[in-house]
Amino acid sequence: MRPPRRLLAATLAALALGACEEEQIAVAANEFMQGIDAPVVFGMVSYLTANGVREGRVQADTAFTFADSTKVDLRVMVVTFYDESGRERATVRGRTGEWNQDTDRMVARGDVDLLVHTDSSTLRSQEIYYDPDSDRIWSDSATVRTLANGTVTRGSAFESDIEFTNVRILNVRGDAGRIF
Repeated sequence: MRPPRRLLAATLAALALGACEEEQIAVAANEFMQGIDAPVVFGMVSYLTANGVREGRVQADTAFTFADSTKVDLRVMVVTFYDESGRERATVRGRTGEWNQDTDRMVARGDVDLLVHTDSSTLRSQEIYYDPDSDRIWSDSATVRTLANGTVTRGSAFESDIEFTNVRILNVRGDAGRIF
């Protein structure tokens, strides 16, 4: 037996009207994000340049910019440095970091990995700094350098020129032998 058309039409109309009720809006941001008084950029990509030449690329999952400052706070950051020919020189990865857009000085923090592309060596530390004015990169924290052949050197800190031709591990300690 088929329901009368009027009953079917009334039922459909009631369902349609019920669907028009206001939706409740849920807040998706956590307390930290709600407390930030800064524009937030997701999937940020920016470039470091000097005299019109691209020297690096700064990427971050999330970037917080502040109107009263040139500082950008970065989350899940990757910075790639280029040589004069445009080839990748080094890549730095960290959980967080800061970038001064006026000076291009940076710091990466939290399980920081630095890969030197020319020799496939890596430097690991909890904090790595970069200053383009002095053309150097360094860390004041415990550092582990691993060469492509597996040789490991541990120290209390490191410093290097940006070409990575003069990498110095300070206060070398522990086993500097091969990893098997």
